[in-house]
Amino acid sequence: MFRVMIVDDEPLVRLAMSAIIPWGDLDCEVVAEAADGHEAWERISEQQDVDLMIVDMSMPIMDALTLLSKLQEANLANSPLSIVLSAYSDFDFVRKAFLLGAVDYIMKADLDPEHIIPVIEKAVNQLKEKTISSASLHKNNRDADLKQRETWLRGLLCDKDYIYSHNLTQDDSFQKWMLQFASFQHVVVSVMPDKQNSITNTMLHGDSDNNDHLIRIIKQAMEIVKHPYELLQIQEDEHALLLCFESSTSFLNLRGRVMELLDSLRNTVKNFLNVSLSVGVAESSTDWKSWHLRYSQASSLANLRFSEGPGRVYYPETVSVNERQFPAQWDYTEMMYLMEKGDSQWQQQLYRGLSQLSHMPNVTLESSLPIYEELIWNIGALLHAKGMNWTHVIETRRRPYEIVEQFTFREDLHEWIEKLVFRLADLLHPDKIREENPQRLVERVKRYLEKNYCNTVTLGQVSDWAQVTESHLSKQFVKETGEHFIEYVTKLRINEATRLMETDMKMYEIAVKVGYENPEHFSRVFKKYRGMSPQKYRDNYSRKKE
Repeated sequence: MFRVMIVDDEPLVRLAMSAIIPWGDLDCEVVAEAADGHEAWERISEQQDVDLMIVDMSMPIMDALTLLSKLQEANLANSPLSIVLSAYSDFDFVRKAFLLGAVDYIMKADLDPEHIIPVIEKAVNQLKEKTISSASLHKNNRDADLKQRETWLRGLLCDKDYIYSHNLTQDDSFQKWMLQFASFQHVVVSVMPDKQNSITNTMLHGDSDNNDHLIRIIKQAMEIVKHPYELLQIQEDEHALLLCFESSTSFLNLRGRVMELLDSLRNTVKNFLNVSLSVGVAESSTDWKSWHLRYSQASSLANLRFSEGPGRVYYPETVSVNERQFPAQWDYTEMMYLMEKGDSQWQQQLYRGLSQLSHMPNVTLESSLPIYEELIWNIGALLHAKGMNWTHVIETRRRPYEIVEQFTFREDLHEWIEKLVFRLADLLHPDKIREENPQRLVERVKRYLEKNYCNTVTLGQVSDWAQVTESHLSKQFVKETGEHFIEYVTKLRINEATRLMETDMKMYEIAVKVGYENPEHFSRVFKKYRGMSPQKYRDNYSRKKE
């Protein structure tokens, strides 16, 4: 509703104007009256809550022209539109009123709805246009401000020289923005959604909807705990979260609050998006100039998921990034020589080398790239010597070095390398029939099941995937694990269901999530393995928490 003020020294005119016009139908309400210009000026200048003023030209103390002149000079943040009431002899004054900002006039001799309403409607339309324009300007200014803050934050986190190259110490607007962080401890967090690599297509494409949902979930979590924070998407699969805590917060208190916040965040994302998060938490600081170092630390910690697996939170004091050089334990030359000769002993070399790399703890893809790049170089050299190129072994035009850099988890990279090397061996000696190492076969199948147990998986389906017969896979699986195929799958499902019992998920949601469409069947299987029904297990867990 637009707010209207009627200014006239005649009470009857004010009363008539208030009574005969259907103000509500015009999206207006009369909020004030004044008997002269001075009284109107005091109300408008102090409260600035009038959108439309209807003012008589001739009044004692202060007339309309003087009032309009004062309003124009004052340049108020919310100055009202003005319609003047005039007599037939006031046309010269009306022209002056227009020059002072009046938008229309009404003849006092025609004070009836038929003449007044069209004039009011015209002014209301102008107010609506002004409101839309003002809102658009406010939004543009707000968007520009958010974009500037994002630019500053990105620079401070990702560019160690940003402060000085952009002379921020002399930028008043930047200094004003930084004041909000002055009395806080800052904790930089790297948040990475875990996405499994596909062997057939290692170029991962992010889901923009999931990214939007993730941002929304993070913001909702922060609104609940009411911590000052900044959120920035660094790249497609990484977000930086800057948490702020009172400077007096102790280390243990701060750590506890960070752990509680991140656990809640990870559980919510897992439940709503079915995506786990790998999170790196840097040491706290009180100086914004150290944000770049803290972000580098947090990102490096989160990237430990390459060797340690998805869904974990890494703190500086609990794990350290292994920056040392890899020992030269895998002799590529020997493996390539045996492969070129057609000696099947190359397979043992391959498995031994991958096993040694798999047992290297706390390494990132970046720190271990040299050893994988050396293997790629050896394969490329052999291809070249045989008159072939990478297109013979890779079903994509992308360079193998680029493919390696796309992997998130070491086990996926090793599976890709294994397939790549076997494909090369088949090219070199197509007449040789190779038989996969039984232990390696079972390890491959176990990794496959750990990723797909929530879906419908059968022995026949998995044997087709592994390219072996059902009977061969069944025998080797029991031999290597001591468990039958279906028993292994069931244990994976029940273990995950047990973990989910500690969340707020509904029981039928848990059943479906771990691969059981029938909740009753899920309940029977759960009771068989845990000795109690799912509901009783949850009740026992709740009592232990209390």
